[in-house]
Amino acid sequence: MGTIHDVRVDAVPGIVVQRWRSTEDGLFLRARGQSDEVRLVCVCGRSHWIVREQFGDGSVSLLVTCHTCGTRGSFLMEGVTLPTP
Repeated sequence: MGTIHDVRVDAVPGIVVQRWRSTEDGLFLRARGQSDEVRLVCVCGRSHWIVREQFGDGSVSLLVTCHTCGTRGSFLMEGVTLPTP
C-alpha cells in the first residue's frame, strides 16, 4: 500500500464522497475529483468513526461521529441509491 494521506474532518468542508470504507486503520474516503483515497482524522487525532448513510429528499449524506470525542461531520454523497427492500 502507498502513502496514506490523512485529512482532518474540519479541513474538508464541501467535499462530495463517492465511496467510503472502514477498516481497523480508520475511515477512508474517495472524494469527487481526487484519484486517491484519504483517511479521515478527527480534531482529537483519532481516525475511528461511527458512520451512517442518511437518505432523504433526493440526496444522500455520510454522517460521521468520532468514536473517541464525539466530534461530528457530514458529507454529501454521489452515486449512492437506496437499497431495494
